Amino acid sequence: MGRNQKTDLALTDALDTVSEFIRQVTGVEPTPAEIADALTRYFVMNEIKDHILMLREDAE
Repeated sequence: MGRNQKTDLALTDALDTVSEFIRQVTGVEPTPAEIADALTRYFVMNEIKDHILMLREDAE
């Protein structure tokens, strides 16, 4: 399996996890458009950035 396939699988798994979480807490599965909208909000992107920076610092 190539690097892009591994990345695609990791992203697909993460999106499935988000979708399942939203379904569990709201009772309704989110649409891909709703997930995309949520992921592009500044607050969410900033949280993702902070998390990635933390992971990179822990790896050093």
